[in-house]
Amino acid sequence: MRKYLLLFSTITVAFLILAFIVKAKYYYYPYPNLIEYFLSFLLLLFTLISLIWKNGIDPKKKLLTGFVAIVVLMGVVNLFNYAFKWHPLNLNPPFSRSQSFEVDYEPYAWASGTPEGHGYADGRLSDYLGKLDQWERLRGLLVVKDDQLIVEKYLAGATRYSAFNVHSVTKSITSALVGLAIQDQHIKSENELVLPFFPEYKDEPYGDFKRALTLQHLLSMRGGWAGGDGFQTVEQCITSEYLRVMPDTEFRYFTGSQNILSAIVSKATGQSTKEFADRKLFNPLGMQVGFWKAIDGYYLGGDESYYTARDLARFGALFLHRGHLDGQQILDSTWVSKTFTNYTSTSDAFRSLDSYDEVGYGLCWWLLRTKDKRTLYAARGKGGQHIILIPDKNIIAVIIQEWNPLQKNEMLKNKLLGELLSIL
Repeated sequence: MRKYLLLFSTITVAFLILAFIVKAKYYYYPYPNLIEYFLSFLLLLFTLISLIWKNGIDPKKKLLTGFVAIVVLMGVVNLFNYAFKWHPLNLNPPFSRSQSFEVDYEPYAWASGTPEGHGYADGRLSDYLGKLDQWERLRGLLVVKDDQLIVEKYLAGATRYSAFNVHSVTKSITSALVGLAIQDQHIKSENELVLPFFPEYKDEPYGDFKRALTLQHLLSMRGGWAGGDGFQTVEQCITSEYLRVMPDTEFRYFTGSQNILSAIVSKATGQSTKEFADRKLFNPLGMQVGFWKAIDGYYLGGDESYYTARDLARFGALFLHRGHLDGQQILDSTWVSKTFTNYTSTSDAFRSLDSYDEVGYGLCWWLLRTKDKRTLYAARGKGGQHIILIPDKNIIAVIIQEWNPLQKNEMLKNKLLGELLSIL
């Protein structure tokens, strides 16, 4: 029995080390809590196999040992997660109907309206909503028109309390925080050079390209980075990633840019990015962030933040109304204008989809054109997360989708999204 206990103890410790490495380094894959469930399944499998192994040990003791090993594995991994904040503690299990978690606060309380009361009485919108079950990955759809919530639909067990990882929508929020930091004179302007914010790396052998890098270049994805879009930390971007062209030469999507911006906001304001966001953005808007991941002391500026659909719509309202909400100018309208300015009119990276064409990129917002030539603005995230602004109709549309590589019917998704935009 002693050897049996030693074997299971060794396996459990090895699995704990593996889980720690995977959760710390590979957080950006789908289902960040998959590893502990997978390893628990392996422990269960080992336990069942050991029951077949006739070695004189009481089967009940084998079952008890396997059960204790699984409990220890799950318990310690959750303690690690509590300490290191890899992902929300109450995140739904992997491959459940919705990879989200339920928040314990009330999302923004929108005034309610009806589609019919806002010009959608012909039945097209109601017919459309009736076939959303075809959209396999859709989890939430909100439409706000004239500051009234006229459509709120959740699927696959999601509710208005469900907070989802909005991925690169985080970039648009980080951009707003840069604008607020400039507004409060923590940062002189978006034309400030990047490297002086990081004196701790002053002895690095920077080239002329990186020395010319400004906040504007990071915000507009025109930093000239050589590396592909990934999940580079601030230190990696400043010290290891190199630039292949002079900044402002070309558009190249690079999430590390917004991670740098988050660090700059923190350094300039003397508080964490989340603390600054709570005080200057979220509290005035009446919204909250459910979870926001930090690495090396900085909240990620380009990914890994969780919001409810209602709160995302509230953030969209800030830009739809040019920074002015509830009788106060929360964000300078000049910053909103700069945000929606097109800094890249053409790029090989831009796509033409059934639902819209990508025609430009502002300060962490996409400029889109529908098939009927309307201009839209969108904060977008991996897996199909959208905040879409339709200014001429005074509309905010929020689309939340499950990021599941096994469910990737892009053709149907783009068709349904395009149909929604044509109706709105």
